[in-house]
Amino acid sequence: MNLQSIALSINIIVALIMGFVALRKIKTSGTISLVVLFFIVSVLSICILLFEYLKLPNQDLILTAGIYLSSTIAASALFIFILFFTQRKQWLNRWSLIALGIMPLITQGLFWSTPLRSILFSSQVDQTVNLIFFAGPWAKFNALYILGLTSASVTLLLDTYFRKQRSQFGSYEIILLCCLIPLVIEILIFTGLSTFSKVELLPFAFTLAALGFTDNQFNKKPEESSADEFNLDAVVKGMDEGWMVLDLENTIVDINPAAERMAGLTRDTVINQPIALVLSDLPNLGQTLNGGQDAEVKRSIKSEEGWRYLNIRISTLEDRNHKPFGRLVIWRDITDRRMADDARQRARDEMFVLINAISSAASNTLNLADFLLESIYHIIYPFRSQVVGIFQLDERAKKGEDPKLFLASHFGFTPDAIHALSSIPTTSPMFDWEYKNRQPLQIEDAREDQRLPDALREMKLACLVIVPLITQAGAESKLIGFICMARKEKPVYSQDEIARLTTISDQIATLIDSDRRRKLAIALSERQRLMRDLHDSVSQKLYGLVTTTEAAQAALEAGTSVNPAEVLARIGESARQAVKEMRLFLYQMQPIDVDKDGLISVLHHRLAAVEGRADIKARLLADEEITISKDKEIALYYIAQEALNNVLRHARAKSISVTLKQGRKNVILEIKDDGCGFDSKKVDRAGLGLRNMKERTSQINGNLKIMSKPDQGTTIIITVQRDPSVKPIKHRR
Repeated sequence: MNLQSIALSINIIVALIMGFVALRKIKTSGTISLVVLFFIVSVLSICILLFEYLKLPNQDLILTAGIYLSSTIAASALFIFILFFTQRKQWLNRWSLIALGIMPLITQGLFWSTPLRSILFSSQVDQTVNLIFFAGPWAKFNALYILGLTSASVTLLLDTYFRKQRSQFGSYEIILLCCLIPLVIEILIFTGLSTFSKVELLPFAFTLAALGFTDNQFNKKPEESSADEFNLDAVVKGMDEGWMVLDLENTIVDINPAAERMAGLTRDTVINQPIALVLSDLPNLGQTLNGGQDAEVKRSIKSEEGWRYLNIRISTLEDRNHKPFGRLVIWRDITDRRMADDARQRARDEMFVLINAISSAASNTLNLADFLLESIYHIIYPFRSQVVGIFQLDERAKKGEDPKLFLASHFGFTPDAIHALSSIPTTSPMFDWEYKNRQPLQIEDAREDQRLPDALREMKLACLVIVPLITQAGAESKLIGFICMARKEKPVYSQDEIARLTTISDQIATLIDSDRRRKLAIALSERQRLMRDLHDSVSQKLYGLVTTTEAAQAALEAGTSVNPAEVLARIGESARQAVKEMRLFLYQMQPIDVDKDGLISVLHHRLAAVEGRADIKARLLADEEITISKDKEIALYYIAQEALNNVLRHARAKSISVTLKQGRKNVILEIKDDGCGFDSKKVDRAGLGLRNMKERTSQINGNLKIMSKPDQGTTIIITVQRDPSVKPIKHRR
């Protein structure tokens, strides 16, 4: 075994050991390329060693191909490590790696092509030195490629070396010296000046370089590592904020890449150009610069990607003597912040519209159930949900019992879930925490969370959020229920969405409380009206009855002659009128739904319940089908009721007839009685309910006609237009 064989064996062992040692620092920047370099050098050394001693069929071809491939990859690994070391890793991308891999692939392709191998590669070589550098035209070109990569590595090191601060020279000197070793050896071999003509020195050169690199990676001081990572030139050139340096005449002296991107210009086109000419799209900026003062302005420019919003700050550059020598223009791209502000503004606008829609629903719906369902329809789409339920506290719970919740309104629930959640105590795991803490709660996996009822988990909901309904009752807050909202697919609800839903829930809670207060006020108002009606009608008649009786009794006690028949007739008349008023009063207390029962049915019920029991002959004549809208139907009922009330209270009629007929164009309602009548010219138009009758007739664009004479009864005729598109009203009793 000769000297080269011993040296190669040692080189293989050292390279393999150091390769495994370097793996300990695999997460350090550039160490991967260093590990590759060690293992590739060991492969190169093995191929050279076997080339000399191993004698197998086709071994020369296989080993030669291995030497070409490993030597090229070693040079590439060396170059990649230098890129990381000099803070140029941004040069490494898909295309640069493809470029580094092209040469080894082409060399292998040419070598394994038999016709081309005989032309581009020598068939007889007796030394591996000649094999790598002189074995044919392509071998020489491959050697030049290796020499070029090594030269490029040294050039990058020298460029960085002269740009760095003096305090950081130490580590660079070691790396530079290690990188120069392969370059010097390659130059000596390529030029034929090497004194070791029979020894292959290239594997040893790569190993020495890799050892120096490893020493730097393992022994680098923290301050040196920080300085390497934060190269001043790289930071200034690569900063996200753009900057331009101007002289005193506002001519561009320097510009960084970020400013080039923001302005849509290149460095070559703007250097030594007046900024007013370069940025002609921003004339106000030029005026600001000509002012000679520090300033901050906001501008928008249009680029290929769309509108960009910039914050431009202008400051003066001064030397040590505080004498101005130029100006610095800092460009800050605030497009993302502007877009975020716009998004927040849109969210606020959407919330405003949503709250207005919910408030409008509260005003337009007739009952709480309709309002809650309408609110669900408004919130289900903006929050991208498929299941919504509104639970309210059951105020009918007995004292001492745990409060219960009932499902007041819902959307998307299965029948099983509706049944399971129709009534649920506040102490249930689903609501216990929220009831005590009054805070929103999100359940991120509603399929597996054991706090939810089985029927709800079986719906396969991805996530669920529960938000309390809290209203301010004076100075104290009051919990009145919960909103549950769920999605069938991720993502979960964001904090912003939960905050917006909390605002919506507060609005809904306030409107629910307002509805309760409104109903209470209506109930109190209705109670006062009933008391007033009792006092004005029945109480007055009974008071008149008592007065008549007491007057007759006083006359008898005084010995005055009294006509018993006259007194009894007056008492009977007052009593009958009181009975009529009472029956009318009781009828008015009953709920009347014209929309549901129909005009003909409610008129028939009115005549039977009031007039029919007050000794008044009442009849209703109506056509089989009446074609008018619901609004007109309701208005005609209230007009007829007002007319019938007047007859009952004032006309002393014995019979009443109500006729509802349909003509070719109009529908006619006629109310006729045989009462005392009145002089239509002298009657007070503001009384007897005539004003209400006229207002309702005007609302449906109808015509009201009143015909009456003293002692000849009264006839009231209301005429309205038909609505052919409406389904006809039929007798419903």
